Amino acid sequence: MHSMDTRATGMAGLREDVNAALGGWAATRLPSHDVLGAAMREALLSPGKRVRPVLTLLVGRLYRTGPDRLIDLALIPEVVHAASLVLDDLPSMDDAPVRRGRPSLHATYGEATAILAAFDLLSRAYASLPGALVRARIPKRRLSEAQRELDIVIDSLCRAQVRDLEGSASTVEELEEIHAGKTGALFVLAASWGALAGHATEVERMAIEAFARNLGLAFQVVDDILDVTGRPERLGKPVGKDAGRVTFVDLVGVEGARRLAHDLAATAAGALDLFGERAATLRTFAGGVVSRDA
Repeated sequence: MHSMDTRATGMAGLREDVNAALGGWAATRLPSHDVLGAAMREALLSPGKRVRPVLTLLVGRLYRTGPDRLIDLALIPEVVHAASLVLDDLPSMDDAPVRRGRPSLHATYGEATAILAAFDLLSRAYASLPGALVRARIPKRRLSEAQRELDIVIDSLCRAQVRDLEGSASTVEELEEIHAGKTGALFVLAASWGALAGHATEVERMAIEAFARNLGLAFQVVDDILDVTGRPERLGKPVGKDAGRVTFVDLVGVEGARRLAHDLAATAAGALDLFGERAATLRTFAGGVVSRDA
């Protein structure tokens, strides 16, 4: 179990705590002295926004569920996300030379090691899930459901990636459907597990998942905007990397995409109305997703 400094209450503090917990997870769960272990640590510990684990912890706050209970569970979507980025960057997919300001994993370690690192990370995410669910005090009757959610999300990521690579989306609705299966699916998983740990009612959980689904789509729309307007030194990756792929900017232009991102963030915030002021931090979090420049 990875302990957290619960004095850090702001978003930046939560990210710092998540990074510390990821370092602890890597130290105990990843091999130390071989090339594969080095590649896995690079994929997992390279600088990131840590949006998904922070989302789990913020949902936990709605129910006064402490971060020490939730942190191990919160890390698992981040491990899955790290593995997915390694695969996304491969020459057979996005062919990205840089990720998070560093050479892509395949550029440093070769394609074979990068693929094996991604699969090994996924395996270790699965292996750590049962203990994380117990430490989060997920009700026993919901344990199998929580485990099944991870299966569904990974299948969703793979199927949506196939559609994205095909570039067949011709409407905003079709593109939203694809990215709901990619970016949105991990956001929903992260939020859903936080709600389960808080013993949320079914109505509350549906509201939290609606928030996360719309927030994930807003996050992706902003990514598409930044691919056109952002600065590489801020993004940690080249701009224009989505050329040849259908993006929200392709379909509605930069200004239309900005309006769409704000609308999605507003819809996300509106899904939290039943929580009143308890959800103020989550609403602030949603606003930060739309206003980010990296």
